[in-house]
Amino acid sequence: MKKQCLRGGACLLLCALGLSCSSLKKVDYGTVSVPQEGGIKFEKITEESDDVVTPNVRKRPLLEWWINSFIAISPDGTRIAYINQKNNMSNVMVKSATQGGVSVQRTFRNSVQDVSWSPDGKTLCYSEFYNGQNRVQLVNAEQGSVVSQISTGNANDYSGIIVDMKGERILFHRGEGSLYNYSIWEYDRKTNLFSNYSRGMTPCPIPSDKDSYYCSRFTNKGLCEIWKVNPKTGVEEVVLSRPEQSFTTPKLSPDGKWLLCTGSSTGDNTDIFVIGTDGNNLTQLTYHPGNDISAVWAPDGKSIYFLSQRGNVEGKYNVWKMNFNLPNTLH
Repeated sequence: MKKQCLRGGACLLLCALGLSCSSLKKVDYGTVSVPQEGGIKFEKITEESDDVVTPNVRKRPLLEWWINSFIAISPDGTRIAYINQKNNMSNVMVKSATQGGVSVQRTFRNSVQDVSWSPDGKTLCYSEFYNGQNRVQLVNAEQGSVVSQISTGNANDYSGIIVDMKGERILFHRGEGSLYNYSIWEYDRKTNLFSNYSRGMTPCPIPSDKDSYYCSRFTNKGLCEIWKVNPKTGVEEVVLSRPEQSFTTPKLSPDGKWLLCTGSSTGDNTDIFVIGTDGNNLTQLTYHPGNDISAVWAPDGKSIYFLSQRGNVEGKYNVWKMNFNLPNTLH
């Protein structure tokens, strides 16, 4: 199957420079055993027939990857949304997060780039690349028919996430011009107004602090850091930054104590990390030689869903689930 070149996030560095976004060389990951992952229970959610999208990960010379979310979990934890790539088209599919089984197509577009679930479970928010631009859109999570376009103009918008239960506030990041020029925006559906907040990508709302959010930011060396930003007060704090490593796509745990993220490991691959929201106790969760990427929390905070090449002789990606049981004393 021909691989489609998705655009956006950290991997847009490859695309923007006119370079190939081909996936890494296929390796037999079907029988790899990793001692550092002992005690962690891994469960495969999708199958090869689900044609889960292949994230772009490349070393050039820094490790670069697609930072937007490829998967999302419904608020009740029963369903998982993922991006299917087939016949040169990518679309959002939904299936049981616990039993697997049949997937139901929820978008009927050409090139869906990312996906998130609304807090009330009724809406899927995603971005689509079409006619040379990327747009944030909404679709009914149950029917998947009528599409509402949120963003307009000549900029490229990604990583839309509905903040409130009423579905009135939508955060997203916008790329304008240069490779590192990304900023966080908000669209108010009630007033139809757009607001530009700060530099950054992949905003992560904080339920206990409605004026703040976590986000990823590029450094001048092309690495990524995790920041906490309050645009109302102007306070900006770096939560996670390491020399020669990138960390992207922060996801706040349901109890508000941990940030889940994708990071570059010591090898040429991506792994899953967590860090306390106070900036302490950075912990690497996965060590597989294949790529682990695009991690999200289960609503109960006891499990994590992510994309991985593990368990497949060709290194094909599937959605996996792992248990999370770090003691609270670490935080």
